Amino acid sequence: MDLTDEALIENFRKTRDMTMFQSLVRRYQGRIFTASFRILSNAEEAEEVVQDTFLKVHHNISKFRQQASFAAWVFKIAHNLCMDVLRNRQRKKGFRLLSFDPQSSAPEQHEEPVEAYNIISQLADPGADPSQMLELREQGSIVADSLKQLTDNQRTVVVLHDIEGFSYQEIAEIVGTSIGTVRSRLHYGRSKLKELLDPYFSQQNMSAVSR
Repeated sequence: MDLTDEALIENFRKTRDMTMFQSLVRRYQGRIFTASFRILSNAEEAEEVVQDTFLKVHHNISKFRQQASFAAWVFKIAHNLCMDVLRNRQRKKGFRLLSFDPQSSAPEQHEEPVEAYNIISQLADPGADPSQMLELREQGSIVADSLKQLTDNQRTVVVLHDIEGFSYQEIAEIVGTSIGTVRSRLHYGRSKLKELLDPYFSQQNMSAVSR
């Protein structure tokens, strides 16, 4: 039986057996890369985030407390590294990275565009049969291009919630903000995605009906 994250961490703390730590790396490196790539849209930078994340995890493993999940803790480290990359990009361009908070200019809204959520969820589903893979890859490319058009903060919460499945509370801890702000960013991010994706997927649905 696979050990839990907490058991692997405890065993590693006690024995310093690197196989325990390597098990944690194998368990999370793919998810960290996927989330980082969707946030940064750059494979090389995403790889660097993965490497730096686990270096920090290794150096700070004694600071982990079981009140929070290991997944949320490691994603918080990765998120901070992604934000560093985005800030460095902005500095190189001569601009200041601005924090987008819809609550500062509009009231919080809780309605969730179901269509955008479903599209993202389908692409995150590893259970597609081979006949669906080509279509999913095409859809994935369209969604990736659409994600790039969201603000950094919107894109981050959409990836963490709709792809990685974190709760509002966990995302708030990961990105260092309130649950209300997470809800707002997710609402506006999904709304923008729906606006961007509707023309393609509406046309696709019409094509399917006409067959």
